[in-house]
Amino acid sequence: MEAVKFTNEEMNQLSKAGYQRHYARNEIIYLEGDAANTLCIIRSGRVRVLLATPEGEELTIEIVEKGRLFGESSFLSKSVRPTTVKAVTDVDLICCTISQLIPCLCQNPAILTKVLQHCSGTMNHLSYALHSSRFMNRYQKVASFLLEETETDNPDKEIMEHCLPYSHEEIAMCLGMARPTVSQVLKAFEKEGWVRCAYRKVYVLDQEGLAGIGQNEKYMI
Repeated sequence: MEAVKFTNEEMNQLSKAGYQRHYARNEIIYLEGDAANTLCIIRSGRVRVLLATPEGEELTIEIVEKGRLFGESSFLSKSVRPTTVKAVTDVDLICCTISQLIPCLCQNPAILTKVLQHCSGTMNHLSYALHSSRFMNRYQKVASFLLEETETDNPDKEIMEHCLPYSHEEIAMCLGMARPTVSQVLKAFEKEGWVRCAYRKVYVLDQEGLAGIGQNEKYMI
């Protein structure tokens, strides 16, 4: 499903309500446990929303791109950040406190609708991620991820013509899997003719083959 995004005009209106911040590639925007006092809209670039363990392991929840928002926990009183967010590329953000944002939402029903759609989309994404981790095997997880990410072109994520510009390591981080396991699964998919792997890219060649993996006894283990 295509993500809901703010238009450039809507982002101009939002920028009047808040303030702008720039972050360099790989810079931390906020850490898990920080006070949740701002909502952020991405004016340019991409960020990675993740969970981290004390041992340094990371699980990517989502890659969020231009025109989308993150930091919905700021809607809750005296809340803290449940995740860490890092800049994947150089990033320009519009940051708003809730008190700054509310007048803008009252004056712009279309923006209010998109904020609510974003929040709903986040809940749906987390529900899907929970279902995937609990009920899918390694083949199904990778197939489902490839299909979901490449379903529609997304120039802001550099996803075009069913090509995912991620390395095996990045896919593993998104799925909470070991990189060798992801590489093994992709190799099996290549033999089937469902995908083609190149340097930091995975091309989806056969959507039906990947979509039917749940009924393929060969990949039920």
